[in-house]
Amino acid sequence: MVRRAAFRIDGPHVHPDDMAAWGIHLGRSTVDAVGLRRALGAGDLASAFAKSAGRRPSFPALNLGGSSMTHGELDAAAGSAAATLLRLGSQPGESVLVVMESSLPTIVAYLAVLRTGASVVLANPSSTQVEVQRMVDDTAPRLVVGSGLGLETVASTKQSSVREVVGLSPEDRESASVLLQDQVGESLDARPLDPDSPAILAFTSGTTGRPKCAPLSHRNLLASIRGVMTAWNWSEAEHLVHALPISHQHGLGGIHAALLSGSQATVLPRFESAGLLEAVRRGATAMFAIPTIYQRLLAELGAKAVELGRLRLATSGSGPLPVDLAIRVQEALGELPLERYGSTEAGLNISNPLLGERIAGSVGLPLPGIEMAIASAAGDVLPTGEAGEILIRGPQVFSGYRSADASDAFLFDWFRTGDVGVIDEQYGYLRVVGRLKELIITGGMNVYPREVEDVLRSGTGVEDVVVVGVPSDRWGEEVVAFVSPRDVPVAELGDLATQALAPYKRPKRILTLPAIPRSAVGKVDNAMLLRLASGALD
Repeated sequence: MVRRAAFRIDGPHVHPDDMAAWGIHLGRSTVDAVGLRRALGAGDLASAFAKSAGRRPSFPALNLGGSSMTHGELDAAAGSAAATLLRLGSQPGESVLVVMESSLPTIVAYLAVLRTGASVVLANPSSTQVEVQRMVDDTAPRLVVGSGLGLETVASTKQSSVREVVGLSPEDRESASVLLQDQVGESLDARPLDPDSPAILAFTSGTTGRPKCAPLSHRNLLASIRGVMTAWNWSEAEHLVHALPISHQHGLGGIHAALLSGSQATVLPRFESAGLLEAVRRGATAMFAIPTIYQRLLAELGAKAVELGRLRLATSGSGPLPVDLAIRVQEALGELPLERYGSTEAGLNISNPLLGERIAGSVGLPLPGIEMAIASAAGDVLPTGEAGEILIRGPQVFSGYRSADASDAFLFDWFRTGDVGVIDEQYGYLRVVGRLKELIITGGMNVYPREVEDVLRSGTGVEDVVVVGVPSDRWGEEVVAFVSPRDVPVAELGDLATQALAPYKRPKRILTLPAIPRSAVGKVDNAMLLRLASGALD
């Protein structure tokens, strides 16, 4: 249990409550903050991966789409591909856009770019030409690497900065150079890189606005994944399985964990409940998932879902896990899934403890190396139990966006997440209640969507629900709920809201959809919902 006392956020010292939280994750009462942070962020990704490969060259590393490579094979392929990239003109400090399909050749390309000292621009293979054009404009890549339709989309954009479009194999593009060929002798060994140089140029989800480019250094990425690996007792015996896109931090982080520890990971190219279950039956020990994946696993596996209880570790992230869904997953797994919290800009920050008490609806305590505060709009730290913006500080946190319109991303040296949270008075755990930009101000009163969503979700037969604020001449904003129902009448949901919510919090309208629009990692497409709600006003 951590009880958080008041403190100032304009100083350099780590608060004792954060250090106590680190101790809970690490299983020890005394923590050397300086030494811990130094160890978490030491080195660079390419060298760290190569070191693990040298230690366990013949051990299975990755299985993507049914193809497998050992750590040694992956290291050798990355070295060969890195030499090819240098020959094609890639330079340290420049950027290379990689179309991140869930395939082994893509991972080889990703590792090769890191080894050259260039930065990887993570491109989702399903991105539209408009989305890719923004990425190219913001990052000015010198090379583009990929395969399939994703590569064709990138190749069709205006690319004044691009010197070469590179396919992964001869089949990718007739006129493209080829990265992965049978080559003998030419290889680039991993060499030390500046830990503070950008390894990845990632883009925020953009579900409430235009995506922003967040440069993530080797130190940021290493500190983030090492923090959770330490807290979750990750070892070389781990076998991770997930069906998350590797163009996003959540899915890519699992690959980082496998390559850093010398363990293995199985990544499914798309969600398949039967495929995930089969991986567990074959010995997978850990699973990364998002709430919608748990929802589908329970619905599609039925009684077989109890077999997921073989997992040592099952985590949930990339969005809030509804309490009722968490309890249903607990009934199948035998324990609550380990819910955690993170962001593109700051990696993994908060987690329920592996061995301590897990609380449904809470994301837990600051992970090793991370400090947390809840602040008012004026920048004052709020007392425990009051809702405010979640602030994060630590070696996992990036140094700022590339775009000039993001100067308000930090308060002193604390990253402003834009999320609204409350620290539980009993346990000191963090509960995320919404986004600042999603806060609904109706008739001068504040409404947090999560509170309304939790009430509507309690209705029998509700599959999914999202609450948004829609412009209103009368109220400023009005509360509108979108519900994906199985068999519950909308009138019954209105009765639930009347019983549990103050009048100003109750949805003015409850609209039904076959499914709530979400991204590949479960982020709600708020912009689309607002368009739908506004259209319903006409």
